[in-house]
Parts: sequence; structure tokens; C-alpha cells
Amino acid sequence: MGGQLMVWIERTLLRIMQMVLTFKRNRIIRRHLPPGARKVADFGCGHFPNRYASVLVDSLDTEDIQRGGFRVDRGDQGRTFHDLDLNVFPYPFEDGYFDYLICSHVLEHLEDPLRTCSEFSRIAKAGYIEVPFGSVDIFIRNNDLIHRWLFAQEPATGTLLFTDRQGMIDAFPPPEISRMLRFLLQLRNLANVWEGRLPARYIPPPV
Repeated sequence: MGGQLMVWIERTLLRIMQMVLTFKRNRIIRRHLPPGARKVADFGCGHFPNRYASVLVDSLDTEDIQRGGFRVDRGDQGRTFHDLDLNVFPYPFEDGYFDYLICSHVLEHLEDPLRTCSEFSRIAKAGYIEVPFGSVDIFIRNNDLIHRWLFAQEPATGTLLFTDRQGMIDAFPPPEISRMLRFLLQLRNLANVWEGRLPARYIPPPV
């Protein structure tokens, strides 16, 4: 009974977290979305596609440790779905194909997020990127198996900075934290809007 209760609590907290993050995310997107944007894509849409997206992109082969047991939502008849591995380049879309591109909590899972950002800049005119703050995510040790990268951002230029997660953990082993603190920390994320080009670069972890 105790185990079932903990599962229910964790799933309830996950739903609450998702609702809070979705509200914050959509408020930013709504302000930044270009007027008259028709081709709006959600890359890595997962089981909860963004409400503004008319095109959904994800890989049906990536079951399921990274999805918490949920399957990819292919949307309804009003949306187009593309089964696409984001680790395989180039992406099968023409230059400037999308008016707007949304990618939320995907880059930290990918093999080469810098190449992904370059492809996003090529195929979309503008967009919204959301990733965990590296200074927060390093404490979420249950993400060690599914997150490859930690993220920061240059305040002056908006450039996304990627560093190897395991390398950072090896250099600065983080302490264990409680489940409640872990939940609260995950409510803080890095949100980035861009137009024309999505600046990004790798930075090496400390030796």
C-alpha cells in the first residue's frame, strides 16, 4: 500500500510540475510567436505536444526510459506528425520551412545539441528553446542516465552553453538532496527565444 501511495504522489507531483511549466512556457511563446505564423513545429513533442504546434516531430523508436512510461502523442487530424530521429542530420526540411520552432527539454538528451541548434537555425525563422538550468539539473541525480548535457546561457548574447554532464559531476560531485527539494528545483528552467539564428557553443568541463 505504501509503495502504491508513493507512486501516486510522484505522478501527482509530476502532473503539477508539468502544469506549472506549461503555463510559464506558453506565456512566453504567446508573446514571442510571430503574427500569422502557420507552420509551428514542436520538436521532441513527446506525450504532451505544445498547444500552438501544427507540426509534431519525435522518434517513435525512443521508448521509454526518457518518457516516464508515456508514449509519443502523434496529435489529431489537425496536425502533421513526423517520425524523426533528432540525432540524424540533416533534418528533412527546407531552409526556413517553419515559421516557429518549439523544443522543450530535448537538447539535454541528444548526442550533438550544437548541430541540432544549427539545424534549427536553418529550418526555422524563430523559436523557443527550454532546457534545465545546469546549476539545478546537476543535483537531479535520477537524470544521470538520460541527460548528456548541462546548460547555461551567456547573458549578453543569449548564447546557449553546453557542457558534458558526467564530466562536470566527476569534477564537482553534487550532494544528495531530498525528493521534495528535487521537485522544487525542477520548476526552474532555462527559457530562450531566438530569431534568425540560435547561438550555441560547447564549453569543456573543469579538469
